[in-house]
Amino acid sequence: MQLPSLTVLMTAHNAMPYLKEAVRSVLEQSMRDFTFLALNNGSTDGSGEYLAEAEKKQAGSLPRLHVRHLPENIGRTAVLNKGLDLVETEITAIMDADDLAMPGRIETQAAFFRDHPDIDLVGSDVAYIDRSGNRIGEDRFPAGHRSLCDRLPLYNQFAHAACAFRTRAARAAGGYPAAYPYAQDLGLWVAMLRGGGKAANIQERLADIRVHPGQASRDLALLMVRTEDTHRLAEGMLGIPDISPAARQAARFRSAHALMRLGRKKQALVQAWAAIREAPFRLPWNSLLWQRLAMECTRRLRGCA
Repeated sequence: MQLPSLTVLMTAHNAMPYLKEAVRSVLEQSMRDFTFLALNNGSTDGSGEYLAEAEKKQAGSLPRLHVRHLPENIGRTAVLNKGLDLVETEITAIMDADDLAMPGRIETQAAFFRDHPDIDLVGSDVAYIDRSGNRIGEDRFPAGHRSLCDRLPLYNQFAHAACAFRTRAARAAGGYPAAYPYAQDLGLWVAMLRGGGKAANIQERLADIRVHPGQASRDLALLMVRTEDTHRLAEGMLGIPDISPAARQAARFRSAHALMRLGRKKQALVQAWAAIREAPFRLPWNSLLWQRLAMECTRRLRGCA
């Protein structure tokens, strides 16, 4: 029998009560020949016990769910990289422990990689759900590589729990970068794209992403970490091949805004001037800048950081 070519990678730390539904959404996929690797990252809420029981209950000679238990929480980035090191298949599909995979997600993404050997990273459209599973929003992303790259300075175009990638490409990019404690997923995507990787989006809803109250934390220390991540990621986007002048300009302004929030005003002014010089005559008509400005205004009105 041919070994599976795809691994679903999930990490879980104190993920109850959503973990059961997330695991079920993976085990009930329309495609059957894949490996499901779950890492219990030092949970203390029963997540580890549930995963152990789910692994034990599997029937058949080729169980799909394989669980690794870590004695203590080693952090989000470290556990993702530990999982990535354990993957033995060509394709890795990410699943977060509180989100839901649509029944055809794995089959659709596996087929996409088979039909598009030049693509290293693929995402999908997603819906957002609340704690009770009620739909509260959605995101639809462009299909093509250039459009996705150009919209990265606006916001992350790849929902982590809807993404799959070629394992070798992610490893070649260095895995999830420890330098980004908050935005390690976007850090990996930018590294893959800077290295010449190609991305695509399947314009079909393949995952539901759960939104929790309090996710937009007002903790000052966390806000500063997030802002530092934003600055360095925006600068990193400048190294993506084929990124358009409008996107480069937007990335520089995003970096300048983050530097200003960090109190580094001289650096912010240097970056803002570089943004203007990037495409001075395009500035008033750069739609990415106006979209980002509208997003920032909306966040302020809603009281978000």
